[in-house]
Amino acid sequence: MEFLILGAVDTIPTAIGSSLVQLVSFLVLLGVLSYFVWKPLKKVMDEREQLIHSEIDDAEQRKAEAVRLQEENEAVLKDTQAEISSMMDNAKQQAKKEQEAIIHDANTRANQMMEDAKTDIEREKEKAIRDINSQVSEISVLIAEKMISKEINQEDQKDLVSRYLQEAGDK
Repeated sequence: MEFLILGAVDTIPTAIGSSLVQLVSFLVLLGVLSYFVWKPLKKVMDEREQLIHSEIDDAEQRKAEAVRLQEENEAVLKDTQAEISSMMDNAKQQAKKEQEAIIHDANTRANQMMEDAKTDIEREKEKAIRDINSQVSEISVLIAEKMISKEINQEDQKDLVSRYLQEAGDK
């Protein structure tokens, strides 16, 4: 048997036979490689592609979930801010109402105290007038007693009446 060496071909049929053997060897090698290498390699590549696609899908889902959670958080934040604002407004209104109530109570008490003071002043004034009237009565009685007990001449009587009028006028 002759060795198949390229370029060392003596005849054309040998070259064709040699090429054919090489072709068949190549096809067998290709079939063996396809069966033992290509299919497992293709399987690994397909698994890798599936893994990459699933990771991309997971990443997109996580991104969508993060966006949804961010929107929910923003909505909750807005609701919370609105609630806080409402609570602040309510607190301000309540404080204003309490302030007005306190002022109203203070004014009512002040007015009551003024009325009580006016009543006390009026009572004291009436008491003072009664005391003055009582004193005037006593003085009149004393004057009458003195007039009766002693004879008064015209001049003493005038002095007594003017003194009585002066004392009554002063009080």
